[in-house]
Amino acid sequence: MVLPIDNPTKSYWIEAAGSRLRNFRSTDELPKEVDVVIVGSGYTGATTAYWLHKYTEKNGQQPKVLMLEARDICGGATGRNGGQLRPHAYSRYPLWSGRFGPDGALALIKHEMAHLPAFKELLDVEVIAEEVCFKLGETFDAAMSDEAWIRLKGAYEAFKKDHGQDGEVIRDCRLIDDPEAAEEFTQMKGCIGAVVHPSGQIWPYKFVHAMLRIVMESGNLNLQANTPATSVSKRDATGWITVQTPRGEVRTKTVMHATNRWASHLLPSFSNLIFAGRATLAAIRAPEGFIKNTGAQHWDSLVNNYNLQLPPPYNTIMVGGAKQVLVHNPRGYLNNDEEDKQFNGVPKFYMSWPASDIVGWQGGDPAELGKPVDEGGVWTGIMSSSVDAFPFVGAVPDHDCHFIAAGYTGHGKRFVKSKDGLKKDTDNVEGMPRVLLSSAHIAPLILDSLGLEYTAPALVASYPPLPEPFHVTKERVESLQKLDAAALLEASVKLSLESAEKPFCNDARVRGVM
Repeated sequence: MVLPIDNPTKSYWIEAAGSRLRNFRSTDELPKEVDVVIVGSGYTGATTAYWLHKYTEKNGQQPKVLMLEARDICGGATGRNGGQLRPHAYSRYPLWSGRFGPDGALALIKHEMAHLPAFKELLDVEVIAEEVCFKLGETFDAAMSDEAWIRLKGAYEAFKKDHGQDGEVIRDCRLIDDPEAAEEFTQMKGCIGAVVHPSGQIWPYKFVHAMLRIVMESGNLNLQANTPATSVSKRDATGWITVQTPRGEVRTKTVMHATNRWASHLLPSFSNLIFAGRATLAAIRAPEGFIKNTGAQHWDSLVNNYNLQLPPPYNTIMVGGAKQVLVHNPRGYLNNDEEDKQFNGVPKFYMSWPASDIVGWQGGDPAELGKPVDEGGVWTGIMSSSVDAFPFVGAVPDHDCHFIAAGYTGHGKRFVKSKDGLKKDTDNVEGMPRVLLSSAHIAPLILDSLGLEYTAPALVASYPPLPEPFHVTKERVESLQKLDAAALLEASVKLSLESAEKPFCNDARVRGVM
């Protein structure tokens, strides 16, 4: 049995938000029977609850939903991630087109890109864009080495070659091939080139809490913090599923597994399919509007930093990655759940980052954190990594009325199994531009299983369908269970150690914090 650690490091996102829902329980006692139990209160769980509400609000009968969270509401990956709503507009194209062909790769990219207008439309409808610090703009991939530039520029050119300069998505991307111009745009010292494309940013924790507040106001969501689901039965002959918790049991007609890395806690068949990846971020005080665009620095396919800046009154730079340090001890972040611990040397590394890496930084060295190190200034969190680099979205095979959306493949990079053997799964893949429309796909499946009438909301009418590689099928699960997960892990460890030998992971700054 695997459950989240109950005393994780403190995250700026959570501590600075000060939400009244943090340890919220709608009722003192758990309900005896409900229509839907959602396990997990992060991005996936909250948006599933929201879509269930939106699909049924005009039909007179809405499902009774219970949401169980093992610790604080949204205290997991969503409350600890980078805050970038950053689709892969081009950088995965060579890998994806190699696996699924040019059209298959484009479909995956379009699904991620669709999250930008989808978020804007949803937040405008609910009038919460300012509350959740939402912003659309441009992001950059900054090449900090020749190796990175060859890869980034190559991905851009491959996409353009297959789909044309005026093709969908690629027309909104651009190359900055001049080092001086690239450094000026990215604000990253030593940048030799960059690829720029549309993106967004958001306060993920505030977004989730706003979604939950909206659904609770409808009266159909019972929210329960610090109430882990310890076991979930299969559906019995009478049509009920029993969910056990330390506070008693609940009977439900359907279960939505929104636990990401912890899916195998209740669904053992996913234990060889979804893995942990421990990541780290920091919050750094900065002048208002200092960082102009979200972005990422790249040295090779693994080593990177990524950053954004929050609007007033916060004005804080959120920076994550620190892979120059982490790759020296890959087992410290690959398949590692120790989010109660800081990485050795990483707080000092982050505090040296602005003076070392940002053009025009006038602050001190070390930089001032937004909060003390262990009070939300620097933190760790557990992302998930899927064995084939795609999430599992849909009905759980051999479990009637169980549904899942998990394995979004966060910041940890691994080798993945493709048709022609092991391949490096490069670049960050974030859940932010994948979850919203994935949970919109799940909601009608749940409602169909309940036999409830529903009307698809206008919010989802114009967006692409769920990409084929996301679908969870019995064949996919059984095929992936046969893979040698240990070999994939060892390949990832080897990749990290190879990066650890490169000059950019051994400069004076890195060695000074190790």
